[in-house]
Order: sequence, then structure tokens, then C-alpha cells
Amino acid sequence: MFAARNLWIAAVLTPLALVVGERAAHAAEPWDLNPTAHRWVDRFGRVVQDVCPTVDGQARCQMHWIVQPSANVTAGSGALGADGLAAAYGLTSSVPASGGAIVATVLAHGNSTALVDVNAYRTNYGLPTIADCGAALPTSGQFPPCLAVINQTGGFTNLPADDPGWASESSLDIEMISAACPDCSIVVVEATDESNQNLNAGVNEAATIPGVVAINNSYSGPEQPGDGANTAYTHPGILITASAADQDYEDEGYNNPPSPIAPGYPAIDAHVLGIGGTILKQLQGGVRPYAEQVWNVGVQTTAMGPEATGTGSGCSSQFAQPTWQKNIPQVCSMRAGNDVSAAADYINALGSSTGIALYCTACGGAGATGHFTSVFGTSASSPFIAGFFARLKLATTIGSDLGWVYRNGQSFHDVTVGSNDSASTDCGSILCTADCGWDGPTGVGTPSAADLLNAEADAGTSPNAPCTPVCPNGKCGGSSSGSSSGSSSGGGSGSGSGSGGGSSSGSSSGSVGDDSGSGSDASMPPGDDASADAAVEGGGGDGGANNATGKSSGCGCYAVSSDSAANGALFVLSVAGLVLVSRRRKQR
Repeated sequence: MFAARNLWIAAVLTPLALVVGERAAHAAEPWDLNPTAHRWVDRFGRVVQDVCPTVDGQARCQMHWIVQPSANVTAGSGALGADGLAAAYGLTSSVPASGGAIVATVLAHGNSTALVDVNAYRTNYGLPTIADCGAALPTSGQFPPCLAVINQTGGFTNLPADDPGWASESSLDIEMISAACPDCSIVVVEATDESNQNLNAGVNEAATIPGVVAINNSYSGPEQPGDGANTAYTHPGILITASAADQDYEDEGYNNPPSPIAPGYPAIDAHVLGIGGTILKQLQGGVRPYAEQVWNVGVQTTAMGPEATGTGSGCSSQFAQPTWQKNIPQVCSMRAGNDVSAAADYINALGSSTGIALYCTACGGAGATGHFTSVFGTSASSPFIAGFFARLKLATTIGSDLGWVYRNGQSFHDVTVGSNDSASTDCGSILCTADCGWDGPTGVGTPSAADLLNAEADAGTSPNAPCTPVCPNGKCGGSSSGSSSGSSSGGGSGSGSGSGGGSSSGSSSGSVGDDSGSGSDASMPPGDDASADAAVEGGGGDGGANNATGKSSGCGCYAVSSDSAANGALFVLSVAGLVLVSRRRKQR
């Protein structure tokens, strides 16, 4: 009994000791606006720092810094860079350039090292440098492309002062746009602060830039009454993208009661393409050597209580259901989020949870030199999508008709594994659970350049045909079989099974990080490799090396397996967090 008690104490205190140790080692870190509340350990065992801690009533950037084990990483450390993004989403040399499209990104505060950072990133990944536009805006078709920085009223002077968190976000946005569209010119619009009023002004200013085809917004706050009347994000003919938020389904992961439980805004705006996040897992070989699942890093214990981090989604209370969502499963009578998705986090082929590569100077504080580090969040997926559609010359088309992505849903990679409902038990539908065709966390899926280049506006009437993904509680006709397993020193475990309206078989084994688990992988969508998704899911954990055989056929559904903890200690803390969140929700 004594030994068991000591084991339990060690399990609880180990992650807390990691956090405390990291705080002591990084006491002067500029992102530590409130280190007690904003540094935590995720389910992969990574020590994580929130870059833009929440201030109620204001927007927050959707980016998180991986302090350990990958702080100050070298460029070749295995984090997802421009080359990996291009490979995963088909941006090969055969994909034409944009022809000098202009993409804007709106942020709060300033970033005086934006040009230095982006060019260090571009040079590292073999992309040509981007020029300084100086005191002028870029023009459509301009070559070489240039970077312009303006304030929320369009001025080139009187720019806002630097803020370490938002400056790092700015560098991430510019680098993700560059990764997708190297020949795009970029305009950074710096709002005075993160208030909705000033960010709205920044978006309206960006829309006045001649030739701009896309405007990215890597920030979010819970949807509030009155948002439905806001016209700042209504600019027909310009693609406006926004991060779905990083606090799980309907922002339930955030633990401060004054914040409303609602989907992230502006991503849920009916005039905005809402961008969800995935965990991109590199596999060993295969037709497409990548698999994806809903991005969710679990429930963490913080000084402010349990907090969950994963892609946002949800059902609006302010925006009516758009006509282009009439053919998705009717689990929401209003506008449902999200529309498409892309990588928000990354597991490399060695099984290391390395995140997204970022070169930034602000990460090191005042007077520091720039360096590579690792981050994750939908702040990476949204600017990448803006650049991606600009590169494919689809931004204006989609900006004029968001329904285009739904009619061409078959041209996206369908993400069918995972959930973002770890902080509550009240969703119970595809609003929070990945499935065949459209689902809340990942929308119609992640982009495939080759397929989208060949897409036709009238290619179909629904992203769900021929699948019918409405599967309450994982109950569908048909059958499926498959298995996966992973192992490590961790003590967490999970399992799940399901049945579907098709048939599939496959197995995988291996491990990723400290995750472990076993279970059965249920029926997969047509053409997917059952073993690939099993490798990501880990049959209850989060993956393993791809070591499997088997293909799937038909269309079916599955019950999502429970996520294992990164290790026994995190499992204990996660359970405690779920209990606390559950109690909070009952008191609401």
C-alpha cells in the first residue's frame, strides 16, 4: 500500500514539477504574462506556454509555444516546415504560382522584426526572399513579391508598439502564408490592440487594399450577442479566413466562467471561411504518407483550473444557416463551424510530437536574436489556408461563394478520426466528432492541391455523397474490423470500437511519444488506409509507427475511442480536470 501511495503521489506531482521547473528556468520569458496560469503540460508530455493569454471581452491569438522538449529548436529538428506542408497538401513544383496575388493578415500590436523573421524562414526552406514594400502597398502581379506593414487606418508610420505574443503570431502568419504561396505579396495590418473594435477596423482597412484576394485572421473569442450584425467580415469577392479557436467544442476548454460557452468568432461568421485544425502525422510510405485526425491535446491542470486545448467548432446562435450548409447533416439549425481545416500540430515520422516550425525574434525577448522554435494551434492552419487558396487562384471564387468548398468537398482529404469534446459530454454529434464527409472539427477536410485544381464548381451537391455520416452513438448498419496498438512507458490507456455501413480491415502497431493504448479501429471512409488512421489514433492512444496492412471499402461510421494520457501522471490530472469541468458545467 505504501508503494502504491508513493506511485500515486509521483504520478500527480511529476507534471507539476515539470511546470514549476520550467517556470524557474524561463522566469524572464516574455510570454510569461502570467506564468502560473499560462504554462502547462499537454498529453504528449510537452511543456506548453500560451502565447496570447485570454483577456475577457477581447480576441486572443490561437497559438501556443512548445517550451520543452523543442524550445529553440534547430531548423532540422523535425518540426513541420514549409517543405512538409507542401508535401502533405500537394503543393509540388507542378502546381502553378499565384501570379503575384496579395494576401493580408490582420493582427493586434506590432512586430518590428517581421521581415527579418520571414526571410530567415523562407531561406531555410529554399524559398526566395520577400522584398520590403517600403512605404507603399504591393500591386497585383508584382514580382518579386513584397511585404508591407500598415496600421489599422492604412498608415505606414505610427505603427503599434511590439507585443511579444502578438509579434510571434504575426511572424507565424506571414511564414504560413509564405509556405503556401511563395510568390504572394503580403500586407500585415496591425490593429492598435486586441479589442474587437480595432480588429474590425483592421479588417475593413485590409479590404480596401487594391487587388487583395484573401484576408486572414488568426484570432478568436467566443461568439457574443450582436456579432450577427457586425459587417466587418462581409466583403464579397475577398476570401476571409479565421482560426476556429483552440479551446475545444464551443470554447468549452477555457476555464474562466465569465467567458461565454459559444463557438469562436469570427470563424463562425457566415461570411468567413472557418478553419479548423488537425494533427498531421507523417507515416512511413504509402500513397499519401500522411494521416490526420482532429487536433486535440487534452485537458490540462493549470493554476486557474482544468483547461482543454484543441480545435474549436460549434453551432452559432447569431448567424442563420447559410444555404450552402443545407446539405450537411442537420445537427445545427444555425450556421455550423468549421468549413475546412489544415495542420495545427505535427507528429513526425520518428513519432515525435514536434509541432509547427516558427522563426521569430520576439520569442526571445527584448534584444534577442531570431531563432527557430515550435508552436501549435489553429493560428497556423488559418493563414496557410488563405495562402493555399491564393496560390491556386481560388480565393476570389471562394470569397464570392463559400459554398464552393461544399460543392467540391470530394476534392479535400476527409478527416474521420478524433473529437474536440474532451471538456464536456453534451455534444454527442458530428459537431464535435470527426466522421465521413463534413464534420464540425475539420469541415469538409484538408486541402489537396491536385484535386482542387481539377475541381469544378458543379462537381456535386453535397460533401457527404455517397456517405451518410449521421451515426448517433456510433450505431450504423454494416460491419468493420481492424485493430491498432501502441506502447510506451506511459500508464494511460484507451479503447474504442464501432461499426459502419461498409467494411474495412487493418491493423497497426507502434508508439508515439509516451502514448499507449489498444482498441479496435472502426470502419474507414472509401479509399482510406485503415492502418493509416489507426496509426494516428493508436487505438486509444495517439499513434504508432505505420506497421500494418489492410484497406477499407464502403462507407461507415465509428465510435471514437477515448484518448489515452501521455503518461500515468497526466492521465490522473486529466481525469481530475474533466470532473472539475463537468461540475462547472452543471452549475451553469
